Amino acid sequence: MIRALRYLILFLLPFVLYGVWILVARRRALGHENEPNWRDAPLVWLTAAGVVLMLSALFATAILTGEPKGGVYVPPHVEDGQVVPGQVVRPAP
Repeated sequence: MIRALRYLILFLLPFVLYGVWILVARRRALGHENEPNWRDAPLVWLTAAGVVLMLSALFATAILTGEPKGGVYVPPHVEDGQVVPGQVVRPAP
């Protein structure tokens, strides 16, 4: 659940930053007719930026984390009435 939340936050980050920009721009505009609002938001670009951030995080997670290569996978099995979870057995160096 926490992992999915991390990617959801990355997806929503462009929308949050745009909302902060709207707040700052409205304070500076002070009643001008060209005040920014959410109706004028570039939703396609914000969505695309969120998807790119999320996919790049997924890609980086897949490339940079995980177990080192090598070893033999031993599937879960029962020993003396107890279930032994699956594991990767690595050869001794």
